[in-house]
Amino acid sequence: MDKTIIVAIISSGALSTLVSALFNVWQARKKRNDGVRAGMKMLLYDRIKHLGKSYIERGSISTDELEDLVEMHSIYHEDLDGNGFLDAIMASVKALPIK
Repeated sequence: MDKTIIVAIISSGALSTLVSALFNVWQARKKRNDGVRAGMKMLLYDRIKHLGKSYIERGSISTDELEDLVEMHSIYHEDLDGNGFLDAIMASVKALPIK
């Protein structure tokens, strides 16, 4: 057999192994990132819901509290693809008197 063919066969196998290994590393990172993202989404959902309900129960909100809650909701809704479950709470919070 020609040496060029042997080198080509060996190189092809090595390249295939390298690509497979890189793909596996990428998948593992994606899975870990997806888990972190889901965890952050759940924590942010819980925090927004808890704070929103506490402000509604109190009957007022400060400008700093409103600013923080609106920012958290924006990140939850836009960056983490949150659903609309918190929209009703946010509407009630935004209607509160600012003190």
